[in-house]
Amino acid sequence: MAIRGRNFALRNSQGYFESFSAQNFTGKNVCIFLSHISVDKTAATKIGDYIQDAGFNIYLDINDEDLQRAVANNDAARVTTAIEKGVSNSSHMMCIVSEATKNSWWVPYEVGYGKKSNKELSTLALRNVTSLPDYLKITYKIEGVIGLNKYLNSIRKGSTSYEFLTESANYHHSLNPYLKTDR
Repeated sequence: MAIRGRNFALRNSQGYFESFSAQNFTGKNVCIFLSHISVDKTAATKIGDYIQDAGFNIYLDINDEDLQRAVANNDAARVTTAIEKGVSNSSHMMCIVSEATKNSWWVPYEVGYGKKSNKELSTLALRNVTSLPDYLKITYKIEGVIGLNKYLNSIRKGSTSYEFLTESANYHHSLNPYLKTDR
């Protein structure tokens, strides 16, 4: 059983963000920035939990108190700084896309900043997605639970203490309400 990954947007018991070295991204040192539009936060949380249960670290912005305070105060400069810090301290970026994503002003910024920062970019299409915007067609595309598992296994390079994710996408999988059905 893999050790559960951490969410680096959460503060530790002393009130500080977990430190994360973005230098040797292999195995347990992988950190995936989960980009999403706020209306998809339930799906992003479930997907983030699944990724953490698989042993990967994530950055999920809904747990970043500074970012949430900046959003509440409509402080675009602090929002931008928080996003850039989260992306910079991650090794990978996964854009969680729904039909609502096309209405986001921040998701394209996050993906663009991730690309400029040479992050490995992927796109996870939620159940209702019919097409991707052009800027996401250049990323590693993921559909369904099996596709997510294949992606996570592909970035585990260098790790020796893990189990391959081999779950099938049966009708009772916890991510099925959010992801497309695997074929």
